[in-house]
Amino acid sequence: LKLQFLYLIGAGFVTTQSRHKMMCSWRETARDHSTYSNYDKVVVKHYDFDWKVDFESTTIAGAVTLTVETVVGGVDKVVLDSRDLHVGTATVDGTTASVDVGSSSEAFGSALTISIPAALQSAEAKKTYTIRIEYRTDPKCTALAWLPKEQTDGGEHPYLFSQCQAIHARSLFPCMDSPGVRATYSATVAVPNTLQALMSGLLQDTKEEGGIKVSKFNQPVPISCYLVAIVVGNVVKQDISERVAVWSEAKNLKLAAHDFGDTEKFVACGEDLVGPYVWTRYDVVCLPGSFPYGGMENPCLTFVTPSLLTGDKALADVICHEVAHSWTGNLVGPETWEDFYLNEGFTMFLQRKIMSRIHQPEYFNFDAHLGLAHLKDDVDRYGHDHPYTALRPDLEGIDPDDAFSSVPYEKGFCFIVYLEGLVNAAAGEHSFDKWLHSYIQTYKYRAITTKDMLGYLHDYYKDNAAVSAELAKVDYKSWLDTPGMPLVPPKFPSPLTDACLALAAKWNAGASDASGSDLEGWSTAQVCLFLNNIDDEKMTDAMVAKMNTLYGFCASKNSEVLFLFLKLCISRSVTSVDYHAVLDDFLSRIGRMKFTRPLYRALKAADEAKAQATFKKYEHRYHSICQKMVGKDLGLC
Repeated sequence: LKLQFLYLIGAGFVTTQSRHKMMCSWRETARDHSTYSNYDKVVVKHYDFDWKVDFESTTIAGAVTLTVETVVGGVDKVVLDSRDLHVGTATVDGTTASVDVGSSSEAFGSALTISIPAALQSAEAKKTYTIRIEYRTDPKCTALAWLPKEQTDGGEHPYLFSQCQAIHARSLFPCMDSPGVRATYSATVAVPNTLQALMSGLLQDTKEEGGIKVSKFNQPVPISCYLVAIVVGNVVKQDISERVAVWSEAKNLKLAAHDFGDTEKFVACGEDLVGPYVWTRYDVVCLPGSFPYGGMENPCLTFVTPSLLTGDKALADVICHEVAHSWTGNLVGPETWEDFYLNEGFTMFLQRKIMSRIHQPEYFNFDAHLGLAHLKDDVDRYGHDHPYTALRPDLEGIDPDDAFSSVPYEKGFCFIVYLEGLVNAAAGEHSFDKWLHSYIQTYKYRAITTKDMLGYLHDYYKDNAAVSAELAKVDYKSWLDTPGMPLVPPKFPSPLTDACLALAAKWNAGASDASGSDLEGWSTAQVCLFLNNIDDEKMTDAMVAKMNTLYGFCASKNSEVLFLFLKLCISRSVTSVDYHAVLDDFLSRIGRMKFTRPLYRALKAADEAKAQATFKKYEHRYHSICQKMVGKDLGLC
């Protein structure tokens, strides 16, 4: 960011040079450590996929054609990311090119180098090349989950879905697998005609011939590789509005359409807050239970777990979170995974703004309080000095999956709320909302850094002496680089919070007057906050049994509530509640890491051998990302 003006701060002037020093006090990232690609010399502008999906071999075969543009002159090669890809021939502008696959790293795969023939090289920048690479994926492709028909709801057809975040796109196609490289894509996908292919792009056309269904897709908005997504399964569709639809296997379609019925409201509210929705469609696909996350914000096709289905829209905040990503993350996102909070912290902020508008103003502080509890749990688990608890962790040599936690979400959110408080106190209520709208519209379609974001915040208020004075006092280095809880402890007062904490205190004191009516009228989030504030050490076997008798937690159809109660039962080695069959059923159906990892960690603490045996029993039902992370938690890999 070029700074070519003076800033008025307080009674004096701060020069561009001194402001630059203030803004760059934290550790900066020279390049994306998670990619082999030479994106500083040449960038991908477009991918064109020609894929055949083969369930028998559990591979995708075909080709990818990349349109690349040089950043500097004299480029003689294009370096891409790959992992376990079986690469065939490659051409550059139709001329056969040499291909070299480098040594493999467990975390990052291999560098795939395409040499540009000497006759085609240019001393000038902005030179465009078309590179076609024939290849197929490996059955152990980490981006793809191949489910046999027995693991689907219908039980008649197999199922395929992808998960490319953080750096798994390289196992699906040769690419510049960095969030800072954005490209459009088109695709032609051939699947069995009994199945439907969906992608994170707009469906253009579908034709059937000879038992094969061929669908064409287009994503005209530049996206990062981790947002390329595919689903192939026996799925059906129900429209919610002109631009919103829900896809699912038939068994869950009606329930999913009901529970996700507010999606159009979320999109419209997001537009009101931060500007037009540019992706044309917002479809939701409810995946099988092995999906490792609550949701994934793939453009035009959000993925969600069936663990959100309750029949009462109680967990629709996850849909709202993915909707918010349409602006924060997908439209404006980080250049590297070290700035992941620019994605998730802002998305938590926007999600809570949307939900508080649609439901009640108290939602914002209440949900933030719940998020703060999740953050404290993760910081306590890692240790307050652990580098992964810094807002901008140093990920050199680190697989971004290994650093995944609530830190970029909730610590990032706290940082943004802190800045909002400074701005609004000096410039008036809702001033920060206006900046957020301007920030999104200014940086849309781009990948940015912390320096860009904070630079724009200072720039926006350069003529407001009061705001500038407040921002000048911020200790950015400590906020961004220091591990542990947020630098300034946040406070999120809410009457909704008070009732939950009061009931938890009652139970921690013995719960002599607890009643089955205690939770009447409560939301799922309130019940979860109550359970999160139970002191496990104070819960006797009899008290846990009483809690279950009064509130029926072990029979709950709400995955969030059931998860927390099961974790309590495990931690206290409860014998008076028959939860073991419920736990087995839960772990056999749900591969969502928010649930599986804490439950297996709790099992390990209680009985390590049993935890490992249970995991080995069900690991084949989990996505490879979940297998890896739980395996590490249990000391199996």
